[in-house]
Amino acid sequence: MALLLRLFGPRRRKTQDDVAGRAAEVVVQVLYDVGVDRFLDGSMLLDRRFRVVFYAVPPIDSPIFQAKVAVRDLPAACRFRDAVACHGFDAALDRHVPGMVDELMRALRERAPALRALPTRRNSEDAAC
Repeated sequence: MALLLRLFGPRRRKTQDDVAGRAAEVVVQVLYDVGVDRFLDGSMLLDRRFRVVFYAVPPIDSPIFQAKVAVRDLPAACRFRDAVACHGFDAALDRHVPGMVDELMRALRERAPALRALPTRRNSEDAAC
């Protein structure tokens, strides 16, 4: 029954906050998986289903991506690398990831009109569902 409800029930529409939360998860996971230098050489992409994806190599031009941002173009990412050298990885992660995600979301919003069209937050009556 639960499977049928998930398949045919109403779906929750994503918000900009949902995308930002997932972007923060992706950034942290990628930093742990590939390291700071490889992260800086990669790109963050937003696909048509508003999923944030990391590519370690420059991606090909494809209609499935709404927006592409080179991580090296984010000033917070470069500050993160300097903070890792000074304070260590875990301390820099706690301090700099929120700013990096804010800059990433700002860049994605500039490049993706569909992301700007999403509501910023969920309505209070939608949250009860």
